[in-house]
Amino acid sequence: MKITLHTLGEELECPIFEKKRTILYGDFNVINYLYDNKIILEKEIILYPDSSAVYFCAKYILGKRLRKHVSTDIQKKLLGDSNRCSKNLFFFGDSEVILNELIFNIQRRYRNIKIVGHCSGYKYNSSALVNKINESKADVLFVGLGVGQQEKWILENFNNLNVRLILSVGGWFQYLAGNKKRAPKVLRDFHLEWAHKLIIEYDRVWKRYLLGVPKFFYRIITRKLVLEIKEFKSFENTAL
Repeated sequence: MKITLHTLGEELECPIFEKKRTILYGDFNVINYLYDNKIILEKEIILYPDSSAVYFCAKYILGKRLRKHVSTDIQKKLLGDSNRCSKNLFFFGDSEVILNELIFNIQRRYRNIKIVGHCSGYKYNSSALVNKINESKADVLFVGLGVGQQEKWILENFNNLNVRLILSVGGWFQYLAGNKKRAPKVLRDFHLEWAHKLIIEYDRVWKRYLLGVPKFFYRIITRKLVLEIKEFKSFENTAL
């Protein structure tokens, strides 16, 4: 099975909002999910490489020169771009408590962003939610349901959504709400953010790392899974 990853440029600017786009982060866990469920992404969907496992696989096994993407950094950058371009945002996922906290934090920091709606990931009706998102006139939809559930929901509904940009964000809402903190910068600089998470959240993530990473590398080495790396050069000029 072949999965294509698109590397993103240094800068994500306002042109990213000019065409409808769906952007998924592609860490080893997401790639394993796509493989297990034999999901072939449509060309309108951008899957970018995320996580140290994917970075090292591309660099040392596939011999590809790859700038390391970190989904948390890209999502934070998109908040800044949304603020600069005065965009309307909708947040879907996690609990009402977390959503209310992240909305308070965003409104305090990003004065030009308008949050036009939110929905908990624990209780929702997809059809009604799609209508609610479309009626809100949101420009950007952040979906944080966790690996598997968020990809499934996006793939089932992205054609019916009128937003300009849809992003999968995993557990990012927890960080926006201040409920969790990222690894110290020195660990991030040495690609060890995963180790910090494994130690801090061992009971929740040990299967993901201790079983999922070997499974991912085994599939790559045995060529059961083929990763194709492409550069996505311009959000303004590249036709999807």
